[in-house]
Amino acid sequence: MSPDKLRRRVIKTGAGLIGVGTVTGRAPQAVAGDTGNNIEDGRERNDHAMGLIGNTPLVKLRNLVDGDSADVFVKFEGTNPTGSMKDRMALSMIEGAERRGDLRPGGRVVEYTGGSTGSSLAMICATRGYKTHFVSSNGFSEEKIRTMRAYGATVELIHAENGILTANVIDRMIARAKELIDEPGTFWSDQVNNLDNKRGYHAMGREILDVLGSEIDEFVMAVGGGGCISGNAEVLKESVPGIKVVAVEPYYVRNISGGDTSGKHRLEGIGLSFVPTILRRDLIDDVIPVKDEDAYATANALAQKEGILGGVTSGANVWAALQRARNLGRGKKVVTVIVDTGLRYLNGDLYR
Repeated sequence: MSPDKLRRRVIKTGAGLIGVGTVTGRAPQAVAGDTGNNIEDGRERNDHAMGLIGNTPLVKLRNLVDGDSADVFVKFEGTNPTGSMKDRMALSMIEGAERRGDLRPGGRVVEYTGGSTGSSLAMICATRGYKTHFVSSNGFSEEKIRTMRAYGATVELIHAENGILTANVIDRMIARAKELIDEPGTFWSDQVNNLDNKRGYHAMGREILDVLGSEIDEFVMAVGGGGCISGNAEVLKESVPGIKVVAVEPYYVRNISGGDTSGKHRLEGIGLSFVPTILRRDLIDDVIPVKDEDAYATANALAQKEGILGGVTSGANVWAALQRARNLGRGKKVVTVIVDTGLRYLNGDLYR
């Protein structure tokens, strides 16, 4: 089968993630790090792990959406090599640093991270011979911390009282990371200020367009470092007239809408004390705050009713998307993202 005959997938339900699913749309776009996959007997053969990044399934929710609501589609990023969408931006940041000469053979990569970015960076650096040193916290899932270490990373933990994340915890992580970057041979990926972060998500936007074309009314996405929502918004707004981009933030840490940021929350990867510089606020049309309990309940409902296992922030995305779908009504389309696999959260309280 030639690449031009390989078509994108819309998966009708979570069970469709098994095997090839339902085929529709145009040929998939190339993604950063594509090594020129060969097509053999109808299957892609990747000669390098980086070739597995991207071209993730788009799943139409069937059981959580009522008959009077817009259709809701989720981009299931759990099929990336580390099980997270962050593989996209990590590859983009490393390749960008290599092109600029900021990262040289034998170098070290430093970052503060909840574990998803760190896992992705560690995986990519492992294939290139770079060392990795990350600053994280016990407020993030144990699975993420262990995954970073499994890929060979050195991981320091900043204490979060009772494992609860606050903006102050993130600020202390950042401060420690800044202490590390002065050492020789160190590259700080600096994800919230690195334009390669958002560029890494341009391919995701193109993949969504490959399936749905211009028939997209809203794109809903939680904001952490700002890369995913910004990269997708740049592509989608250019191609889909009138599309709205809706940001998701924790209910008690309103950094995107300009509210109070002193609260606590359990939505991993979002809710900073500041607005990331790479965030395209000019492309955001609305902001929805989500409470922990709504995100938790929706993540569990996704698993039990749709067969999709995601993390708590994915639950926040889908909760917000469902609210927007009810407001839009039948005949419209909303797209959001399952940012990573729920297998990263089984030791915590999400699925207990």
